[in-house]
Amino acid sequence: MGEDKKSFMDELSKLAEITNIVEESFLSEGKVSLVVELPEEEYTKAISHFREIDRTKNKFTISISDVDFNFVLSR
Repeated sequence: MGEDKKSFMDELSKLAEITNIVEESFLSEGKVSLVVELPEEEYTKAISHFREIDRTKNKFTISISDVDFNFVLSR
């Protein structure tokens, strides 16, 4: 379990790096919203890392600063 948690934290760190890049570019002047479509297995794996999330929904958002990462279940 510890390994999964560490690797997920690594993934969140990567999203934070993307946020930093966006904030240092001309995109920082607008609202940035990225859409990531995931197949069911990857989507389920992603939401499993959160306690307070509605697992019946087909999308969830991770907001870091002014950047929204919208994860959508691809069917």
